[in-house]
Amino acid sequence: MFESLFKFDRINFAEGTVGLQSGGATVLFVVLVVALLGALALLYRWTDRYASGRDRAISFGLRAVVVVLLFIPLFEPVLIRPDVVPDENFVAVLVDASESMTVPDGREGLTRSDEAKQLLFGDERDAIAPALDDVFKVRYYTFGDAARRVDSVTTVAADNHGTNISAALDRVLSDFRGLPLAGVVLLTDGGDNSDAVPLNTAEALRGRNVPLHVIGLGQESAERERELLEARVSRGVEETTGAEIDVKVRSGRTEPEPVVVSMYRGDELVHTDRHVLKGDGKVDQFTFFYEPEGTEPQEYTLRVAEAADEFNTENNAVNVLIDPRRDTLRVLAIEGHPRRDFKYTRRALVDDPVVQFTSILRTGTGTFYRQGVRSADELAGGFPNSDEELFGDVEAAQFSLDQQTMLERFVRLRGGGFAMLGGRTTFAEGGYWNSPIADLLPVTLDPSRRSVIPPTFGDEDDPPSEKGYQFVPTAAGLESPILRLAGEPAANQARWGEMPGLTSINYLGATKPGAAVLAEKPDDEFGGSEPLLVVQRYGKGRSAALATASTWRWQMLLDAEDERHERFWRQFVRWLAASAPGRVDLNLEADRFAPGDEIPLTVDVYDAQYQPLPDAMVRGTLTDPAGTTQEIAFRPDLGEAGAYTATLLPADEGVYALDVTAEADGQPVGQQTHSLLVRPTREEYYDAVLKRPFLERLAETAGGFYYTPADTDALTTNLRGSRTSTSIYTVDYLWDMPFLFTLILLFLSAEWVWRRRRGLP
Repeated sequence: MFESLFKFDRINFAEGTVGLQSGGATVLFVVLVVALLGALALLYRWTDRYASGRDRAISFGLRAVVVVLLFIPLFEPVLIRPDVVPDENFVAVLVDASESMTVPDGREGLTRSDEAKQLLFGDERDAIAPALDDVFKVRYYTFGDAARRVDSVTTVAADNHGTNISAALDRVLSDFRGLPLAGVVLLTDGGDNSDAVPLNTAEALRGRNVPLHVIGLGQESAERERELLEARVSRGVEETTGAEIDVKVRSGRTEPEPVVVSMYRGDELVHTDRHVLKGDGKVDQFTFFYEPEGTEPQEYTLRVAEAADEFNTENNAVNVLIDPRRDTLRVLAIEGHPRRDFKYTRRALVDDPVVQFTSILRTGTGTFYRQGVRSADELAGGFPNSDEELFGDVEAAQFSLDQQTMLERFVRLRGGGFAMLGGRTTFAEGGYWNSPIADLLPVTLDPSRRSVIPPTFGDEDDPPSEKGYQFVPTAAGLESPILRLAGEPAANQARWGEMPGLTSINYLGATKPGAAVLAEKPDDEFGGSEPLLVVQRYGKGRSAALATASTWRWQMLLDAEDERHERFWRQFVRWLAASAPGRVDLNLEADRFAPGDEIPLTVDVYDAQYQPLPDAMVRGTLTDPAGTTQEIAFRPDLGEAGAYTATLLPADEGVYALDVTAEADGQPVGQQTHSLLVRPTREEYYDAVLKRPFLERLAETAGGFYYTPADTDALTTNLRGSRTSTSIYTVDYLWDMPFLFTLILLFLSAEWVWRRRRGLP
């Protein structure tokens, strides 16, 4: 439309200059126009055909504009615009060769890659490449994580595992430094997944007066898509305990029927679930349990069923690694007196094969009942002589200052977990304020809130099922692994809402900075809202405060088959103990990597007091999927005592076994085994829609234009209008613009219609 009205494209006006060629006659023409307008004004002043001055002014104004427009051709307006000299300027064409370009959502069912090739070299009448070759020296590049120069893009496969538009544009800027580059043509879906900022590179292109013209490929909508976004396997599982697998699925369509989610070991189907998805682009989260066979790590594939008309099915599957090897967690419970909550808590944890549960129950002054000890002498004095995990109902006076300091040091330096539970002799009731244990708690202790008489949460005549207040998870609690009774937050909240009420509470002080309240007593007939479960990181470890001693009611008042009480306590204890490392602690960022990734390994080695051990000999062996073993050399980290580093570079796909041992002074310190999975990443296929707003902004920032595959006709013309160091300039007349004559007709018609409506001749 613009070119039809003004003879030339917008880029010609943007890059060119509008001028007049009337030269010395310009002043004469101006005087003539002014004289004619003056004469016209006198005629209007002398005539008596107009009833008012307003009518006279409107008629004169409309005709005066027509007079001025009719005189414009006398001034010879021209557009001085740049044009390229054939074969003296370059154009760089960059074609996206990442995996997302294999999605078949182009015209006539073509993949995005094939559509790009057809646009460039398909129909000779409409193909971009022949039109560019007539004027420019064209250089072709393909890009994924990086760009590479190619002689032809027709045989290049779209198999790159990432997209880095900035790197591709930087390569062009580097290659054409000092050369006349008329512009860059970019064919892509815009799915940049690098850490770079392409808009910054677009600014650099604009600074060098190199416009970027972008052709967007693919569908903008994800309404046909189902995506299996994530699958996470809980750690610390072993045979007969089952693997807890958290799954996130997103569907862009409306899902009236349940969707099948399946899990395979190789080609064997081992598990199937059906779930009703929210659809409309919302994320569904759910959890299922799977009991793996054997004791060796194995790879599984999770897959959400494909829809009949789905374009992109590569994002329907995720590979996961399940390692069923035992990872025992040691837990020590200390109780100052027998109570019901301890009985049922102990029963829940003793039956957990992942937890090695030891308890000390004080039965009298200086006498203790020990359960779960590994020898006759262990904990004979009622308190550990070395750092272990502790929680229970016992007053502060039971511990010496040295023992309390050891507890605090155990959490802060050792990375252990500590929980204080509600009871008659814990928190402020147990005199713990101003103690080392008070320092590590996630709440302050307020002596003024000590409960001398236990609060009553129901009438004596009420049946047990109607007594008590509700345990209400907060928003943070519904997302926490401690309180996860169902995979989806709404279902999780509903399951907690069904739990029997609690009948005891310790009133806590303020929550410390950095702590998180996971559950509360609500504001109800028994009083205001109070924190019930508060957790925090403390040094290297974790600490928690559970301000009730009545969770036994969950076990007693629920059906015998209901395991929500057991599940809560197991998840609570596992969360507490998860931060405690062994003497040889291998740190990996994840358990899944892509082939060729550099995997940094860090091993922290501790002595018997869990102080960093700087003079250890650390060795590692890596067993690849074929069973070949190679040695790994660990070097001391000069910046951190007791830390040792190495780098893996796995090339083959499959399951790897990593075994690390440490020695000091010829004596073994410890050992740790870890498994990892190497598979290509599928990130190119997630949210793999056309990013049109981003590409439009990218082109605009670099001074170019955005095109759809159907409107690339103006591409060559726009490139010819770019200024380069070898541009020539052409002069074109503008007096015959259709827009000028259209304005003359519009003003004449407007003046005629106005006169007729006013009844004038």
